[in-house]
Amino acid sequence: MDILAIDIGGTAIKYGLFDSSGSALTDLYEKVTPKSETTNYIMETITQIVKYMKEKHTIEGIAVSTAGVVDSQSGSVVFSGPTIPDYTNTPIKQIIEESFGIPCEVENDVNCAALGEWWKGAGKGSSSLVCVTIGTGVGGAVILNGQLWNGASYSAGELGYLPMPSGKMLQEEASATSLIANYSLLSGIPVNQLNGKIIFEKAKSGEGKAIKAIDNMLTALNQGLLAATYLISPDIIVIGGGVAVQKEYLENKIEAKLKQHIISDRMLPGKINCAELGNSAGMIGAIYHFKEKHSTIS
Repeated sequence: MDILAIDIGGTAIKYGLFDSSGSALTDLYEKVTPKSETTNYIMETITQIVKYMKEKHTIEGIAVSTAGVVDSQSGSVVFSGPTIPDYTNTPIKQIIEESFGIPCEVENDVNCAALGEWWKGAGKGSSSLVCVTIGTGVGGAVILNGQLWNGASYSAGELGYLPMPSGKMLQEEASATSLIANYSLLSGIPVNQLNGKIIFEKAKSGEGKAIKAIDNMLTALNQGLLAATYLISPDIIVIGGGVAVQKEYLENKIEAKLKQHIISDRMLPGKINCAELGNSAGMIGAIYHFKEKHSTIS
């Protein structure tokens, strides 16, 4: 069965065709997420993507991973923060199925990343997993006994909204966005001349301001990881999002900070690993979620 996977983020929409085993059948494509300060044009873009891919390929299912809190039964976004304006109450599944007559399933992007990493990546073989993604914001997801835990309001794992001592939310201090803003303040370099890769390269070369900005981000992140560790006691914590490519620089530092502040080493997770699937994690997890909803698929 050939499934079109679509991953909708605050910055980009990624998509590609996969088989039901999670193997890519095409290149992975990307478009900038179309939005203004007050609204978005995501469903118009998704419609164009599906039309284009249908012309080129036979599509038997559509698996969507998206930012926002998702009611995975109805396939609708039931809450979305400021990263995508006017996205709350978008009925993705309904629009796609009515427009194209193709089965569609929708799940939150971090939940999908967690499923992908649990199925095919860093968390393979674990029974319990917490996935924390660091990008435009900070997201989280929980897998317990091999099952995604959505919670009563489909918002389980939303670590990014945890309140911090500063009065801000965790994602305002631990995201890639906050890293760039913090380094800009420390260095005087304008935000529009920076990105995470630049800052990490400066830190690796020994620049103190870059090292400090990353440490500030990890100190904030640690508050979320402590909360998740005490509450869930997972086999593994997987760090995803754009920063996961900095595996060699980050893994030991994240583990050391958690170990430094946890009340007892026996409460530490078995492993803390950066994600392995890169940009495809959300799409692969969306494929797994689609398969679970259509359990007759081999």
